[in-house]
Amino acid sequence: MTTALKEAKLEAHLDAVEKHKALLEKLHLNGNQHLDEVNSSLQELTLTLEEYLKIIGIP
Repeated sequence: MTTALKEAKLEAHLDAVEKHKALLEKLHLNGNQHLDEVNSSLQELTLTLEEYLKIIGIP
């Protein structure tokens, strides 16, 4: 795989991590936050991590 593709997948995952972190901070400050948003964010984290791991050769 190309370095550019690896970098793009890593950046996508790191962006998902930052978004999830912000969501968790928001949830901590606002106890009324809906848990479906947290679930959706976790699914995005999982997907981006799986894609990155496949690109770098980890099954």
